[in-house]
Amino acid sequence: MKISFKPAKAAPKAPLAIAARFSDESRLELTPTSKAAPVTFFIGLGKREKCALQKIRLFAAKAVDQAKSMKLSRLRIDVDSFEEHFPGTDLAAALVEGAELASYRFDRYKSKKSPEPPVEELELVSNAGPTPAIRRAMDEAETVCEGVFFTRDLANEPANVMTPDRLAKSAAAMAKKNGLTCRVLGLAEIKRLKMGGILGVSQGSANEPRFIILENKVKTGKPIVLVGKGITFDTGGISIKPSNDMDKMKFDMCGAAAVIGAMKVVADLKLPVKVVGLVPTCENMPGGRAQRPGDIVRFLNGKTAEVLNTDAEGRLILADALAYAERYKPKALVDIATLTGACAATFGDKCSGLMGTDADLVHRMKEAGEKSGERVWELPLWDEYNDLIRGNFADIQNISKKMAGTITAAMFLKEFAEHTPSWAHLDIAGTAWTDKGATGVGVRLFVELVKSYL
Repeated sequence: MKISFKPAKAAPKAPLAIAARFSDESRLELTPTSKAAPVTFFIGLGKREKCALQKIRLFAAKAVDQAKSMKLSRLRIDVDSFEEHFPGTDLAAALVEGAELASYRFDRYKSKKSPEPPVEELELVSNAGPTPAIRRAMDEAETVCEGVFFTRDLANEPANVMTPDRLAKSAAAMAKKNGLTCRVLGLAEIKRLKMGGILGVSQGSANEPRFIILENKVKTGKPIVLVGKGITFDTGGISIKPSNDMDKMKFDMCGAAAVIGAMKVVADLKLPVKVVGLVPTCENMPGGRAQRPGDIVRFLNGKTAEVLNTDAEGRLILADALAYAERYKPKALVDIATLTGACAATFGDKCSGLMGTDADLVHRMKEAGEKSGERVWELPLWDEYNDLIRGNFADIQNISKKMAGTITAAMFLKEFAEHTPSWAHLDIAGTAWTDKGATGVGVRLFVELVKSYL
């Protein structure tokens, strides 16, 4: 989409113009006009005091959807109609993000493309016109959206295409293009490192696992390390899932895709903060060599776990990745995963679950979530929950003995970040995808998190 910001007197009239209106209700109105005149829509933002940046993004998305439904390729947004409710840079960035993200399509496998034409041009119009700071904010927002699109593309690919090897090659190609370093560990290296979690989960699949390491080229300072769960397809293994909606399990690598996409944006924006992305990736299949319930695995850091349910596999591969991350001595370590159905049942698709060991990091994550619109909500990690994952025949077990599935999954992961004072876990089981496909959640939040360390 081509996006511009113009002074009102210099902007030619577009077929569709959109303006904001503060009112008690959020509504879409058509202003009566003659057929020859441009059509103007007013989109209600609700009460002024409750209007946050996320509503601005949704406003812009509605504007694009309206233009698409009318088969129009161009629209204008009246920036002055927001009545200076937000700083100009934040407003412009939110409008760009909302419009861009709403324009996304994944139709590469359709022989007949959608008859609904894309919106090709968006004009932001104001009497004052743009400042250099506003133009920079708009450019940055477009860069972030490109990272989200890259993430969505990775996650929307079918599992017969997006195998662990293909994911690794996609990450390596992106890294080469965007100035990141990339190392990919294969099966032999994973065995040499004794990453028993990754080996156990992957052993039932014909596709070998990979371990992806991405780094930006900032030389100084302790890094922020991002770890993403990369199960490219999850049958549940021997503890097999019901067939209904199993096709959605191609999205079990959305955490990995978010880390790869965030690394792309960090590189493109040239953020002067050292950042490392780690992605353990494999399939969870019920083959003849598959991991069995009751198996015991030993992880990179020497700890052992009883695998009581092979469908609780994400925490097994993340355990090895978190243990590997500790060699960087990170100032912040964050993992992101489609980890528990319990989290989706608790929060739906409205926010992601957040747990952590460091109040400062948790605060930064909350602030980044509010600013990016990818909101999070904190759950406790009290020591009393440890009893629910203590193993009978190994150090720990991979599912809770009773309940608290989201928290006990995080308690399992905490065992592998014990030497990193600042660790947080993000459960995106409810926010990673919708019926329309992957959302790319995590990318914008991670970018804001990294910026908070500038």
